[in-house]
Amino acid sequence: MNAPSLRNLEFDKVVSLVAQMAGSTRGRSRLEGLRPGTDPAQVRRALVETSEAVRLLAQIGRQPYHDLPDVAEILPQARMAGFHLEPLALMDVASFIDGGVEIAFRAARVEGAPGLAGRAALVRDTTEVAEAIRRAILPSGEVADHASSKLAELRRTLLRLRSQLTSVMESYLRDRDAERLLQDKVVTTRNDRFVLVVKSDHKGLLPGVIHGSSGSGQSVFVEPLPAVELNNDIVELQDAERREVIRILTELTGRVGARADDLTLTVEVLGELDAAQAKALLARDMKAVAPEVTEALELDLPEARHPLLMPALVERLGQDPRGRREPVPVSLRLGFGESVLVISGPNTGGKTVALKTLGLFALMAQSGLHVPTAEGAKVPVFKRVFADIGDEQSIASSLSTFSAHLAAIVEMTRDLQLPALVLLDEVGAGTDPTEGGALGVAIVDHFRRRGAMVAATTHHGLMKGYAQSTPGVGSGSFGYDPRTYEPTYRLSLGVPGRSLALEMADRLGLPASVVQDARARRDDKEAQAEALLARLEREKADLDALRRRTEADRIEAESLLAAQRKTEKDLLARKRADLEGFARDLKRRGEEAARQAAEAIRQAVKRVEEARRSVDTEASKARLSVVEAIQAAEVEALQDTGAAAVEEVELPSAPLAVGQRVRVKALAVIGEVLSLGDGGEAEIAVGGKRLKIPIREIVALGGGPAAAVPSSRMGGARAGGKARAGQHGLAPGGDPRLRGGGITVNARAEAPAELKLVGLTVDEALPLVDKLLDEATLSNRSAVRIVHGFGGGKLKKAVADLLEGHPQVASFRAGAANEGGGGATIVELKD
Repeated sequence: MNAPSLRNLEFDKVVSLVAQMAGSTRGRSRLEGLRPGTDPAQVRRALVETSEAVRLLAQIGRQPYHDLPDVAEILPQARMAGFHLEPLALMDVASFIDGGVEIAFRAARVEGAPGLAGRAALVRDTTEVAEAIRRAILPSGEVADHASSKLAELRRTLLRLRSQLTSVMESYLRDRDAERLLQDKVVTTRNDRFVLVVKSDHKGLLPGVIHGSSGSGQSVFVEPLPAVELNNDIVELQDAERREVIRILTELTGRVGARADDLTLTVEVLGELDAAQAKALLARDMKAVAPEVTEALELDLPEARHPLLMPALVERLGQDPRGRREPVPVSLRLGFGESVLVISGPNTGGKTVALKTLGLFALMAQSGLHVPTAEGAKVPVFKRVFADIGDEQSIASSLSTFSAHLAAIVEMTRDLQLPALVLLDEVGAGTDPTEGGALGVAIVDHFRRRGAMVAATTHHGLMKGYAQSTPGVGSGSFGYDPRTYEPTYRLSLGVPGRSLALEMADRLGLPASVVQDARARRDDKEAQAEALLARLEREKADLDALRRRTEADRIEAESLLAAQRKTEKDLLARKRADLEGFARDLKRRGEEAARQAAEAIRQAVKRVEEARRSVDTEASKARLSVVEAIQAAEVEALQDTGAAAVEEVELPSAPLAVGQRVRVKALAVIGEVLSLGDGGEAEIAVGGKRLKIPIREIVALGGGPAAAVPSSRMGGARAGGKARAGQHGLAPGGDPRLRGGGITVNARAEAPAELKLVGLTVDEALPLVDKLLDEATLSNRSAVRIVHGFGGGKLKKAVADLLEGHPQVASFRAGAANEGGGGATIVELKD
């Protein structure tokens, strides 16, 4: 790839765009050196990496690489024996570890991105180094008192001595001679020692050590003798303190140096991930797709949109986006039997932009960048991409426009390596039209015969004729409004276009007589060619109008069909909803009737059993018969209230077995055989009770399983829902949500133990935290984990503010190393 072609195609601006989206120095450096590859396998790998980064971005959101300190230069220093990093540098290392390890671990768990996830998995967990640094160094950058027991003792002693020294010095300030002796009633320092400001003419009246005088000479700085020993002790302790601080910093630096290899690998991997994320961000903003890299020389860019015409991207390059509109998509094809494309059409119609789009998209794809087209884009891998686009201002002033373009084309012929893409703007222009047209045809045909893919723009009729008559050469033209001659910027393949020089001159206000004179001066062949092109354009316009009307009719028919289908679907949905509502109403009524029936049966059975226990005389037996008759009447009345009726078929001759549904003739109820005794009795489950009934009083029934509901002798009425004895209406193996009386209770779902807020705003996150605390409390959880990440700390603070004083929160803390570190908060809930 030669530098002039990269510059002509403005590839450097695309590189600048993607580099701006990197967050780290290492990622930005990788992108600023982005260049098109020429190995197809390498290009495919680069495009796959960008596609993985797009999936990574969709799953875990944009990662805060910009928050990570740059520690690349710190790590080599940490390897040096006896060297110590300053506290703030060590804090940068800790911040890099905390944020970088979290990003890498998150990326390593993403599905659908094996390449990037594999690279992220190479990052080693070095959080113990960060923890050691944070234990020893305060956020302000000072070494903490508790960094070592010796440092803590030294600082306690220093504090005590300074307090004593302060008392001594203040006693001089309160002395009755202070006004006479002291220039100012203040205690200051000289040479790290506390001193008093004494008037020069009274310096002999205050015994002590003089540490210099003021600039005016009117006062001297005196260290009183009682303070000398205390100052000596303080200076000595300060030296010991400094030595202990340096020892601690050296030890921490050694820990960083011991893991320098792992941290250097982390820097490299995060730089790769950052660069990949930047490519994904650019692809997202351009609405770009991954092109297919083809072995054949076939280039297909459907609905291509030049990125440097997109207002949002133009603004990032520091240009004013006002007045700019989104680019008109243009579909470009080369190959597929036609290795040359000759584009014609009016001035300012989009021809040059089409050439730049072809070349730029080839360069972008070969650099691993997605291209803003519709799905289905295809690109080959070129060893050379040549572009002769521009004017004389970009060429040495010693050459004319024609000579400069010709010199560039000569250089292309010398450096041509296949496969190659050659882009020629206004080839043959700048000289005699007849000779220029012939030269342009010869140049284009030379590259075609050498095997290159060529796209050229032209106004020459000779070049248009060459495109129409030469096999393997295709035509394309940009359209215009036939009434106003305004360009439409839409490319039509297969037909040449008119230059419209005379029409444009007329529209721009050139006197009509001049335009008419120009028309008369054209020779017959030129006039015939223009007339033919005009007729072709009119016919094409008619065909396009017919196609648009046909397409509009098709869309309208599809819309009507879709509306009809929607109406049918809505009607079916309403009918289904009505039926479901009716079914729910029936079910509710049936359940209520079943509940009432079951309760009545339980009461009836209870009274019958009580009556039977009291049977000892014929009179009692008579009373029992009356009670049974009353219960039968009650059951019959219940049947009339609307309990769901199910026909029961008696099987008098059928043998009894455990589990068999039966009717008790005396009670007119349905039950289930639990066991068969040797004494001619059977144990029956009826209405949640166990009854022993003589087998002769039992008739076997056909149909489904037994139900604890009453039945008449003509046909049984039973409520839906099973009821076995001793189980309160819950059948063995049945739904545990069913508890008594057929009432359904939905069990509360288990609350999650973790909530992830990464990528959310504070307003989005806090309601989720509140909801988690409620659900966790109802589920009797003792603790939950809230993952908010690092970022700028705004989300973490908002979560902490919510948890502080929350009625369901017992305590909360930052996560340990295996719990997400500072990117997570562990919440202990109240019992």
